Amino acid sequence: MTPPLAPASPIGAELVTDDLDAARDFYGDLFGWTFTTTAHGGSAYAGGVVAAELRRGDGGARWWTVFGAADPAGVRAAAERAGARVTGDEVRDPLGAAFRLRAGAPAAASGVGQPCWYEYMTGDTESADRFLADALGLRATVPPGAPDDSYALLAGPTGPAAGRLRMPPPLRNLLPTGWMVYVAVTDPDDTAARAVRSGGRVLVPASDVMTGRVCALADPAGAVLTVIRPVAAGG
Repeated sequence: MTPPLAPASPIGAELVTDDLDAARDFYGDLFGWTFTTTAHGGSAYAGGVVAAELRRGDGGARWWTVFGAADPAGVRAAAERAGARVTGDEVRDPLGAAFRLRAGAPAAASGVGQPCWYEYMTGDTESADRFLADALGLRATVPPGAPDDSYALLAGPTGPAAGRLRMPPPLRNLLPTGWMVYVAVTDPDDTAARAVRSGGRVLVPASDVMTGRVCALADPAGAVLTVIRPVAAGG
């Protein structure tokens, strides 16, 4: 008998890079983050509250979405039944996307400089929706009034926890498949301009979408994230 599903949801973000000093310089200028350091990484803070973890690692810089669960072992087992490969806290799904899985509950921190949203970017929404439901207990629901199912909210037991976007072909050539970290800013256009001045790249120019004004960026080492000015509640 298959055990009951142990749900999971995003609780934070982690940057893995082989040049921690360069990352601290770039993100300190971009978001005003301050840092604590260890031999293998450290933490980034926005307004005195942890915004992200940093870790030294090889194999290319990237931002990781970190999922938390009350029963990580149960989630790992469900993910493996759904076709994922699990190595330590890394879960790599059948579509090739990966995330971290740890014990914990969603973080309460919010505001400018904080990761505020997470989206699964894919060209194969049918397979993605099936895996996310079977492995994480996140079920895709198209928002009311949406013209089609290209964008869906991923809802767990307590409501929407993340989003899922079907990337059109041109976007698939610009952005990686998998989980995207969104960081809240007051002005995505200005953030993009400052990122470029500091050696980063604009992958998708700032535009307005249903969740706010967004812009996808790559840092100088190639790690990709999106900045967003979220739509005001009720707006």
